Parts: sequence; structure tokens; C-alpha cells
Amino acid sequence: MDRFSRTLLAAAAEAGLATITLSRHVPSLRRSIRSDDEVVLLAHCLRPDGQLSGDHLMLLTRRRLVVTKQSRVLGRVRLDMDTAVGELDDVRWSADPALPGVEFAFTAEDTRHRFWMDARHGKQVWRLDAMLAKLFRRPTLPVATLASFARGFI
Repeated sequence: MDRFSRTLLAAAAEAGLATITLSRHVPSLRRSIRSDDEVVLLAHCLRPDGQLSGDHLMLLTRRRLVVTKQSRVLGRVRLDMDTAVGELDDVRWSADPALPGVEFAFTAEDTRHRFWMDARHGKQVWRLDAMLAKLFRRPTLPVATLASFARGFI
């Protein structure tokens, strides 16, 4: 078993994905990811831009971000996005353990993309947050914003 398959299975178990869901998406994912690449994050996600947009599966490695989409009507899986991690700009995420989930946004090819990654519980939210922080720099606040924020506590 190659590195991609081993890490994919572990990430799927951690995300709580059903085997049938994973088996539908794997052929599309495998075409985009090299066999020696390690899966860092695998998550079921939704786009906030429409109710009938379909279910998405996001796979993140150190090299690539791949999103597949399964249509709600026909159940067909197709590649929605395949981008090198280095080409992602303005990467931001917001973890919310109360819902639970993580909103993940980035710019690729001059288009802003947003996804909501479902989590089963609060601990998984913080795990997703930590994984994203390892790959991307956390967005920083301007110094003026930090100063006004600190004044509220002094």
C-alpha cells in the first residue's frame, strides 16, 4: 500500500467518513495526488453559496488542495478544484467548536472560495485548526487593531 492510500484511510477514519462516500471520491482524488504524497487533512465540507451545490470532500496534502463534488441529483462525483498549496492566497479560517466546524477561505486563480468543514465534536474542530496552522500562516491582525483590542482589557 502506497503512502497516499495509508494516510488517506487514516484521515478518513479520523474524519468519520463513510466507506461508501470515500470509495465514490477516491478515483477523482487519486488522479490529482501522487502516490508518495501524504494526506494531511480530509474533510466533508459544504460551500455556503447554495443549498443545491452538492456535497464536497476536501483533501489537503503538503503540495495540493483537491476538492471533489458529488451532485445531489445524480450522485456523480467530479473534480471541483485542484490547486497547488503554494498558489493559494489570503488563506483564512475560523474555528467554531459550538457549531462544530471550521470555515475555510482562500483565493485561487483570482477567485475567492469558502468552505464549511463539518466536525463531529469540539476536539475535532481544534484538530482541524491545528492542521491548517501547520500548513498555512495564521492571519495576523494589524498592530492598530491589537492596540485597540488590548485597551479594552486595561
